[in-house]
Amino acid sequence: MSEWKWLRRSCAARLIGGVRQVFTLGLAMALVAGLLALLPLTASTETDPREIVIVAQDMAFYLSGGSEPNPRIRLTAGEEVRFNFSNLDYGFKHNLVIDGLGIETAYLEADESTIISVRAPKQVGHRPYICFPHRAMMRGMIEVVAKD
Repeated sequence: MSEWKWLRRSCAARLIGGVRQVFTLGLAMALVAGLLALLPLTASTETDPREIVIVAQDMAFYLSGGSEPNPRIRLTAGEEVRFNFSNLDYGFKHNLVIDGLGIETAYLEADESTIISVRAPKQVGHRPYICFPHRAMMRGMIEVVAKD
């Protein structure tokens, strides 16, 4: 084989090898870019549950920072909720029972608290909440409203 043919083949082989490397690198970059573009679609679209802080004090339920005893609590149908229930009523044990949501906490001593996570029912309506041993005084209403 002449030196000229050998040189042409050698250059062609290098050129083809270089083209392959560039193509492979380009393909890899396109794949990474495509995956990065899809990344936001994998992120959760759900928000953190809404936290509702309920305090037992002076033989009534209060929302944290509120002054209305046994207030009406409004939930949106299907919403995730986290109830943070605390007993600040010294000398009394209290629990929280929410009829229709399957919530019944243990009896809490003063300065004890518990957290209950629940999804509000999809059916709108009213559900009572009570402290079982003191239900004559410690009772309120949860209103489940339709999603806008």
